Amino acid sequence: MTMGIVLTTGEQMEIVVHDDAVAMAKLLKLPVEKRLGALAAMRGVSEFDEAAMKHLRQIHERGDGFRVGVDDPRYAGALARLVEADAWGQVKRELARAWEYQRAVLPGIHHAETVDVVLTLGNPDDTIFMERTLGYYGMGAIPGSIWMVAWPTDYNVSRIGACGVHELAHNLRTPNVEGHFDLAEWVIQEGLAEVFTVEVCGADSTGRWYSSVKDKVLEATWQKVTAAFGTGHSFPDWTPYVLGDEVAGRMGLRPAGVPHMGGYAVGRAIVERYLAATGLKAAQAIVRPKSEILKAAGITLKDKS
Repeated sequence: MTMGIVLTTGEQMEIVVHDDAVAMAKLLKLPVEKRLGALAAMRGVSEFDEAAMKHLRQIHERGDGFRVGVDDPRYAGALARLVEADAWGQVKRELARAWEYQRAVLPGIHHAETVDVVLTLGNPDDTIFMERTLGYYGMGAIPGSIWMVAWPTDYNVSRIGACGVHELAHNLRTPNVEGHFDLAEWVIQEGLAEVFTVEVCGADSTGRWYSSVKDKVLEATWQKVTAAFGTGHSFPDWTPYVLGDEVAGRMGLRPAGVPHMGGYAVGRAIVERYLAATGLKAAQAIVRPKSEILKAAGITLKDKS
């Protein structure tokens, strides 16, 4: 889906939200042994593509996607609730609105000509996914691709579109900043995505993932996370500082003493400091370099080599 992505600075962006509701309903009526193949067909994946099939199985056998090899009566009801909430329509409308806002505020930004968006049903039996991540999240750092997962709840069913907006912010920042990706950049990206979502969708549209990280907890988390800037070499090194100890533990990583999604709270605080100091909007700051944002937020990177 991300192969052959074309970047442009033009005003047009084609946002393709793959409304899989009908196909998903048909899949759930198939014999269990035929569902992985049907899911691959939905995603445009050849069953002979070993790497793509391995990735699909990872999501739907061990990750947060619904269990493709399980005949669970809850799935049809959850899918019907997503349809009733117009989840795919939410995503389409909010992404279109976010892009109109972004290009009005900052014309000429680099972006993918086409962004493919997939929303899939989640796994209701994963405690961290349901209770700590509130049954929904997305991935959007690769230009041209946004992947989202949701198990509908009273809280998230009206915020799935806003989740897509968060991911669009990642999609936009990636082709507009230079330099290597590291922990500081990851934290800044999450903060920018959160504030951008607030600018587009409103103050109540996001933020509950890390709502408990405030006051003294935020102060302690700020110190822990920013002290780690400049350390580590890859996502396993950085994940505990962004997603917190619970997720790190599940992935077999060493905890860092960071609460769930603590890096998001720190990132948002960094970005809010930067915006207050510069008078910019997140939609403008989305192209600003990491060093500038950190300096305005009062953070000096130390040489950890």
